[in-house]
Amino acid sequence: MAITPVAEPSEANTGKSLARRITTGLICAVCYPIVALLPIGHGLLFAIGVTFFSVIGASELYGAVRRQGAEPTALLGYAACIFFNLAAWKRAGSLFDPYLPLFLVLLVICGLLVELTRKRPHPTANLGTTLLGAIYVGWLSSFITLLRVSDPRFLIPPIAGFEVGAWLVVYVSLMTWGADTAALFAGRSFAKNKLAPTISPNKTWEGSMGGVLVSCLIGIGGAKLFQFPMHDGAILGLLTGSFGLLGDLCASVLKRDLGLKDFGGFLPGHGGVLDRIDSLILTAPVAYYYVTLISHFR
Repeated sequence: MAITPVAEPSEANTGKSLARRITTGLICAVCYPIVALLPIGHGLLFAIGVTFFSVIGASELYGAVRRQGAEPTALLGYAACIFFNLAAWKRAGSLFDPYLPLFLVLLVICGLLVELTRKRPHPTANLGTTLLGAIYVGWLSSFITLLRVSDPRFLIPPIAGFEVGAWLVVYVSLMTWGADTAALFAGRSFAKNKLAPTISPNKTWEGSMGGVLVSCLIGIGGAKLFQFPMHDGAILGLLTGSFGLLGDLCASVLKRDLGLKDFGGFLPGHGGVLDRIDSLILTAPVAYYYVTLISHFR
């Protein structure tokens, strides 16, 4: 069978794509911190928003694996996205903590029971992809909500009257997406050495180092605003920049395995929801545990 070569994007199309990317990015950059900072129900509106986008992200993943022949039980994955984020939002009262292991057990059992009802069961592929969506998208995204409701006492809000967790979300997101943006432009300006050509051909060492450097600088600047040691801000920036890059590469290897360029088209110029949060769902857990760790020494 003859393979039709993929046409290279024209300069005009590349310009339009960049314009859409910048426009969408600016809209998100304005709306996201506003929603994060709104003092409604101790971050309830923000938690609902994260849940909504995690369900969309899970649906993008499930749609992709279905095209490869798997049949994930999407409803279980969506229920996991809702439960994990609800548990994260109520974490302050530890209402759901004792039941998280039970929920995971039920998730596996229900997935296996669904396979028993199929005419052609494929539990390895079907349950595996169901759990991938539930954990990779649902559980990891819930750490964004967990950051929002956290209250590390040693951090001082830059503006009085707003919850510390709200600023923490903005801080971590700025480091994550600042590194992503810096890596894009540094890579275009100084690209010479490919970072992972078989996984993500456009990633370069120069761009990646530029992204991590910018994340460290934002980390140090945020440390001054939060009034905690700058070396902690630099370490947090280093961790965020590094794990953000790792999250991007992990999403790329998934897309390559599934034969995708983007997970979806929900965000013009950025692809799907998973294409936008692939870094944040790894940096949020790392930032949460690092802040929790250093809070024990204050």
